[in-house]
Amino acid sequence: MKTVLIVDDDVSVHKMLEPILTTGGYKVLAAKTGEEGLQMTKDHKPSIVILDVILPGMKGREVCVQIKKDPSTKAIPVLFLTSKDSPDDVQAEVAAGGIGHLTKPINPQYLLAQVKRILG
Repeated sequence: MKTVLIVDDDVSVHKMLEPILTTGGYKVLAAKTGEEGLQMTKDHKPSIVILDVILPGMKGREVCVQIKKDPSTKAIPVLFLTSKDSPDDVQAEVAAGGIGHLTKPINPQYLLAQVKRILG
């Protein structure tokens, strides 16, 4: 079973996405801070990380950079899910190593479709 790690400080995002992803056949892990998300990525090696940009402590882009620096986690795709949506934001996420950018609020079915597309 493929695993999705959601890293977002907004618990309502976890509560909205978890049932959709679980119904889609994924195991779901959740982290509320960048540091926790980075540690869970190292410990659990999820199939994909869904990552917010604005997090307490370590910000999402830095989490992504750290995931991509680590040989044991660099192949894990990172999909940003954020309220920030300027072209500069999207470019910064790609530069950090992100595979895609989705904007909040997200249609849960669209998110599920993107996760399935990325994971194949």
